[in-house]
Amino acid sequence: MNLKTEFFLAWRYLKPKRNAVSVITSISLIGVVLGVAVLIVVLAVMAGFTDKFKEKIIETSAHIQVTDAWTGFISNPEKVIKKAKENGMRAAPLVRKHALIQRGERFIPKVIVGFEPSQNNISIDVSKAILNNNGQILKNGKLILEKNQILVSDVIASELYLTPGDKIIIHSPSKLAKMVQMQPDGEIKMSNKVYLPSEFEVAGIYSMGKYDFDSQVIFMNLEDADELFSLPWGAATSVFIRTKDPFNLNSELNIMRKAFPMYQIQTWQQLNSSFLSVLEVEKNMQFFLLIFIVLVAAFSIANTLITVVVQKTREIGLLKALGTTDFGVMRIFLMQGFLVGAAGTVFGVITGLTIVHYRNQILHLMRILTHQEIFPKEFYLFSSLPATVHTQDIIIISIISTALCTIGGLIPAWRAAHLAPAKALRYE
Repeated sequence: MNLKTEFFLAWRYLKPKRNAVSVITSISLIGVVLGVAVLIVVLAVMAGFTDKFKEKIIETSAHIQVTDAWTGFISNPEKVIKKAKENGMRAAPLVRKHALIQRGERFIPKVIVGFEPSQNNISIDVSKAILNNNGQILKNGKLILEKNQILVSDVIASELYLTPGDKIIIHSPSKLAKMVQMQPDGEIKMSNKVYLPSEFEVAGIYSMGKYDFDSQVIFMNLEDADELFSLPWGAATSVFIRTKDPFNLNSELNIMRKAFPMYQIQTWQQLNSSFLSVLEVEKNMQFFLLIFIVLVAAFSIANTLITVVVQKTREIGLLKALGTTDFGVMRIFLMQGFLVGAAGTVFGVITGLTIVHYRNQILHLMRILTHQEIFPKEFYLFSSLPATVHTQDIIIISIISTALCTIGGLIPAWRAAHLAPAKALRYE
C-alpha cells in the first residue's frame, strides 16, 4: 500500500459523518485549537512583558552605570565621561537620591533625579516624554529647565494635584538628619542649626509610560540636586553611559573597569538580573504548565482513534487479508493523529494570533461587561497589555502540538496493526 492510499484511508476515517466518531473527532480538534491558542497568547504576553520591561529599563537607566560604593558620589565625573567618549560611548553625570516631598500638609517620599537638561538624551531622555509642551520647556527640541524648576510625572501630578506653575517643598534627608543628634547614652537632642527646605516650581509634566518609574521620579537640574543633597558642586552619584548596542556590552564594560577599578561598574542586565531572571523563569513555567492542555487533547485523540479502530475492525481485517503490512496499518492511524494535530495546530495558531492582535479591545470589552479594571497599571506597570509574538515560539508550539497528537495515535495504531485478519473479519 502506497502513501497516497494510506492518506486517503486516514482522511476517510476522519471525514465528518453523523456518528459518534465525528463528534469525538471534532471535540479533539477543538481541544488542540484551544490548547495551541492559549499557549500562543500566554507566551506572547509573557514575551511582550519581558521585551517591554527591557525597553523601559533601557530608557530609564544606563546601559553601563558607574558609581562609588564607598563615598556614595563621584566628585569628578568628568574623568569618567572623558574616558567613555574616547571609546565611542556617550556619558552624562546624574544625581539620584530619595527625598521627602511636601504639598500642604502632605509628606510623600519620592526619588529626585538631577541631570543636565542639555544632555538629557544621554542620561534619561525626558524631552520625548513631555506632555505639556507650551514652548517654554522644549525649545527647538531642546529641554529647558531653569534653576529651582522641576519636572513631575502625570502620576505624581495627579497624586498631589499639581499643574505647571505650582510650587512644592522638597526636604533633603541628609539635612534633616543634621537637625537630630543621637547621644552615646541613647538620648536624642535637637541641633541648634535651623534647616530651611527648598521650594521648587513645577515647570512641566512628563510620562515615561512605566508606572513604577513615573510614580516615583521627579527631575531637576544637576546643580539644584547637588545643592539640595549637600554634594560638592558638579558631583554625581553615578555616571550614565550609553552604548551603540545595549545587549552587547562586554568590551565597553572591560574598558571602563580597567580604567576605573576603584568604582563599581555594572550593566543594566546586572542591575536588574533578579527581575529579568524571574520573567524568564515565569515564561518557561507557563509554557511547561500550559503544554498539558495540548497533552489532554492528545489523549482525546487517542480515545477517538481507539473508537475508530473498534468500528473499523472488519475493514482493518480486510486490509490485512489483502496484504497490508502491520506497519502500513499503523501508519494509517498515526496519520489520523497527525492530521488532527496539524489541523488543530493551524487553526490554533490563527486563533491565538487573532486574540493577541485584538487583546486590548478584548480587555476593554471585558472591562465594560464586568465593570472592573482587568489590567490595572498600578500592578502591571503598563497602561496597555503588551504582547510580542516570537517566530521561534510559534514553531516550537506547532512542532510539540503536532508531535503530541501524532504520538496520541500510537496506542490505537499498535492495536490495529496487531489485529489477526481472521478474527477481525469475523468481528461483529
